[in-house]
Amino acid sequence: MPVNGHRDRDCGSVMVLVPAGFLVLIVLGALAVDSAASYLAQRQLRDTLTAAANDAVTAGLSNGSFYSNGSLTLDPAQTAAAVCTSVLAQADGDLHDVQLWMATDGRSIRLAATARVDAVFGRALPGVGIRTVRAATTAVAATGPVGAAASERAPPLTQPLQPVDCP
Repeated sequence: MPVNGHRDRDCGSVMVLVPAGFLVLIVLGALAVDSAASYLAQRQLRDTLTAAANDAVTAGLSNGSFYSNGSLTLDPAQTAAAVCTSVLAQADGDLHDVQLWMATDGRSIRLAATARVDAVFGRALPGVGIRTVRAATTAVAATGPVGAAASERAPPLTQPLQPVDCP
């Protein structure tokens, strides 16, 4: 019996499209959640590096150069130890295999890092379950607010980044 001028064979076509539409929505939602998790991990890594750089420019100051001629200079060994201590103290559980690089030049420090983060839904797909995030930051030791005087501004870092081996 025709319904609204159509035959009965056309009545079930929506039943095939609804599950396919839901599948597409679920996949798009999973991609959005995994992208948000990666973005959050990158922000966590950047915040960790920023805190480590700020700790390093205070704990890594060379006492010898300050007391001998009054200049602010970073000791690379003390700075690297302060960076490792700060990064390990923060210990973000979502970040795995954190690799650090550091460069010091006078009273400036530049940090860069990579870390792996697990995807939330991507673990079900081979090769998609782990993503790599990167971050970098710079800090300058100063006697007052940076930018307050031209003499407090540090020149750009020219030293190459060296790997930091934390225990």
